[in-house]
Amino acid sequence: MFKRIKYVSRFSEELSVAGLAELEAQCVRNNRTRGLTGVLMAAGGIFFQVLEGEPEAVDAVLAAIARDPRHRDLLLLSEETAEHRVFPDWAMKAVPVDASRIDRFEPLHAILETILAQRRLDELLVGTLERTVWTEMQIGLGRER
Repeated sequence: MFKRIKYVSRFSEELSVAGLAELEAQCVRNNRTRGLTGVLMAAGGIFFQVLEGEPEAVDAVLAAIARDPRHRDLLLLSEETAEHRVFPDWAMKAVPVDASRIDRFEPLHAILETILAQRRLDELLVGTLERTVWTEMQIGLGRER
């Protein structure tokens, strides 16, 4: 059984086409030794990645990505167990979206931006819930005295 994750994150700094190619080469080297496969899309300041392999290897790489200064606002979209790989032949395939292809990928970029904006909204809503519960607890404690 394999583990497959999908995540999005924002670039910490602008990533050039050459920088993405360098990142892809680094991922290919590292992933081959770990038995990982996947795909990485970089568009408009956002990464989207699918990574699959043995659970321990996937978890280790996800932890490394979370510490990687090239990423910020990391959001794990899904985590699943699978019998087969979706990308068995790619230690890592990068899909750069440069200015000449941005029109084709603009809907995908909009989806990724919406996902990240939804995360921020979720964080605000959870904070509101926490404050409401805390306030209600304080009111309830005041009534019991």
